[in-house]
Amino acid sequence: MQHLYARRLLGVPAAAAVLLLTVASPARAGDIYRGDPISAAFPDIEVPVGGTAVDALGPNLWSTGPTKLTGAKVTYDLRGVTGVRLTPREGDGVCVTPSPTRVACSDPRVLSFEGETIEQYLPVRVQAARTATAGRTGTVTITFSAEGLAPITGHSEVRVVGGRETLAATGPATGVIGLLALGAGVLGVAATRRRRATSVA
Repeated sequence: MQHLYARRLLGVPAAAAVLLLTVASPARAGDIYRGDPISAAFPDIEVPVGGTAVDALGPNLWSTGPTKLTGAKVTYDLRGVTGVRLTPREGDGVCVTPSPTRVACSDPRVLSFEGETIEQYLPVRVQAARTATAGRTGTVTITFSAEGLAPITGHSEVRVVGGRETLAATGPATGVIGLLALGAGVLGVAATRRRRATSVA
């Protein structure tokens, strides 16, 4: 089986990390669950007619301290919009697809939190057919669970848009992103980098 990957934001407090993710990405802020030891954010996402969303859809996870979980799972259930489907991303866990709008993924290894925010854990790709209607929205119910942890459920909105050009970060949003980047530099925060999710046998 291929190695599981997830993006971690290093050296950034969890709240700030989630803010950066939801502003700097085509995905928008969705549900946020704050818990102990695990909190989760469920970003909204846009998908172009006849294409695939720029980002994969998955929960962003962080912990109140060093935490290890076993038997981690993420399930997805899309409702309310036609012409949109969910597909697992190759190499991200062990996934089954009961239907084009339902995906269940599991991680056979230990999931380790060490103060980072894990972005897009066990994600899925969101694709819209050419027959999908721009402007329509649906809701994906996402549930994260693990052994000894009460399931965490949130909702992400999926919005069908006219084309990829509508997903670019332009106008006022670009200025906000610039200010956030400047603030991060002043605070001495390291640039985000893609890193393999830490797991142990």
